[in-house]
Amino acid sequence: MQAFAVAALSIWLCLGATTLAESHGPQHCSKDHLLYILLRLMFLALTGGEIKATGHYSYDSTDKKIRFTESEMHLNKTEHLEDYLMLFEEGVFYDIDMKNQSCKKMSLHSHAHALELPAGAAHQVELFLGSDTVQEENIKVNIWTGSVPETKGQYFLSTTVGECLPLSTFYSTDSMTLLFSNSEVVTEVKAPEVFNLPSFCEGVELEEAPEGQKNDFFSLFNSV
Repeated sequence: MQAFAVAALSIWLCLGATTLAESHGPQHCSKDHLLYILLRLMFLALTGGEIKATGHYSYDSTDKKIRFTESEMHLNKTEHLEDYLMLFEEGVFYDIDMKNQSCKKMSLHSHAHALELPAGAAHQVELFLGSDTVQEENIKVNIWTGSVPETKGQYFLSTTVGECLPLSTFYSTDSMTLLFSNSEVVTEVKAPEVFNLPSFCEGVELEEAPEGQKNDFFSLFNSV
């Protein structure tokens, strides 16, 4: 874990000019700020530099739901745009095809995702992105690390100091390495019906995953 934290911190420092801020210990997140979070223009990238997908995320942290809709910004394929509705409390997700009005229902084998700071995250450091001497030319962030036992993954996550809004997540296992970067984060979903299941998905039978396959937030986007 220590080696992972060092490597991940090095990657973070390469993403932009940063200056160490005076440390006052970790700022714990308040769930009161996380009723609804909408994340726009979310980029998924392999460390090799390939942008896997961009899109919009809607996240209901109260009922533990995530809706991701892929945009065409970096689309380089003829298949349908990815559209996922993840219901973590029910342990299922829907792969939705709006064009053909069809969907698949499959099990989710982990509640871990990149849009909320896990309870067991360890605070590493507080940083300034930009300049700490020029007003309105910086943002103060907290850097956290931890692991996801059920996926055998490790993560490196940055959040804002005040409301713990997720800015980026670096996630790695033996089989995948992903970088999630969020922008235009707001704390309200103005159209909560985005979490409603399309009518053509109602009554769809649960499909069994192939033997040995475990579906979770991270593996879904590794296959995009």
